[in-house]
Amino acid sequence: MQSEITFNLEWVSGLKKALEETNRKLYVIKDGEKFLYVGEANCSIVTRLRRGFTSYRYFSRNGNARGGYQGYKWIKLSDSEVRSALSVYVLVFEKKYDEYRGFVEAVEGELVYLIRKETKQWPLFQNEIHFTNEPGAAKIAEEIFSKLKVASI
Repeated sequence: MQSEITFNLEWVSGLKKALEETNRKLYVIKDGEKFLYVGEANCSIVTRLRRGFTSYRYFSRNGNARGGYQGYKWIKLSDSEVRSALSVYVLVFEKKYDEYRGFVEAVEGELVYLIRKETKQWPLFQNEIHFTNEPGAAKIAEEIFSKLKVASI
């Protein structure tokens, strides 16, 4: 029998932690109450978002994806509807998880699954999910989801 996992998750209330290059992060993009995307990063959130925006812009202009990556499709939701205000929620993991990407991805997968289960649809622009069975990941995802489902602009 495995021991209970202890875990501290820091909800970023300012930009400082989200802007740091260290600590693995989960980030969630919402449009009001609609979940658009859940991602994982080990760099500053600005760097991660910049990569997604740059790749999307490159793909939009050239029709080619850099290294197979087309960027964030939630940037432009349709030809007639461009989003100017979305909510970005950043959750910072303890330093000890920096080298344990599999656990962070397991929490990400569990969170995306909970979104699907509760809303009856996947996040609108979710491209992939990493499924692994990590002890404690589902419980942490439930804690995150309970706070995110009531959060809106």
